[in-house]
Amino acid sequence: MLFFTSCIEVEHHVYGSKNDIKIQYEILANHSMVQISDNETGGEIMSDMADKFRSVSKGMIVKESLREKDGELYDVVSGTFSIKDKRNDFSAYKPLFEKDQMLIPTPFDNSEWDNDNSYMVANSKYSVFVAKSLFPNASAAYTVRPNGKIREVDLKIRGDSYIIDLPILWWLNGNVAGVILAK
Repeated sequence: MLFFTSCIEVEHHVYGSKNDIKIQYEILANHSMVQISDNETGGEIMSDMADKFRSVSKGMIVKESLREKDGELYDVVSGTFSIKDKRNDFSAYKPLFEKDQMLIPTPFDNSEWDNDNSYMVANSKYSVFVAKSLFPNASAAYTVRPNGKIREVDLKIRGDSYIIDLPILWWLNGNVAGVILAK
C-alpha cells in the first residue's frame, strides 16, 4: 500500500511506422518508495509487475531498469510490442487513423482497482507519447470516454513527439477509453 503513496507514472509510447506500429507501456515508481514497500512486504513489487507483463503475451519484450527523472530515481518496468506481431492479438491497442484524426486506445481493466485508495495516486499522471511521423500536423488533443463523450486536453510537443498528460485517476477509474489527436 505504501508503494502507491510515491510518485507513480504510466507512460504509453506509440511509435514506428503505419505499417509497423510499436507500443510501449512503462510504469515508473519512485525508487525509495519501492525499496520501503519491498522491505515491508518482503516482496519485489516491480519484479512482480514485470512478471504480469510477461504473462500478457509471448510477443511482449519486458525490461526492468532504473531511470533518473526530474532529479529523482525511478524503478521502471516496460513492456513493448508490435501491433503486427502474430503471436498475440494486440488489436485492442491498435491506433485508428481517419482523415483528420488518430485515435490511440488506452485499454485498462479496472475491475481490480480499489477506488477507496484514489487519494494515494491523486498527483500521478498517465502520459501518452506519439511519434509525429505517425500523424503529422496535429493541433489538438482530446480524451474520449467509454460513452463517446470527448474532452479537450493540452497537447504538448517535445522533439519529434506529441505528449498528452492526463491525471492517472481518469484512466484507473475507466473514464478514458482513448486519446484523439486531431488536425
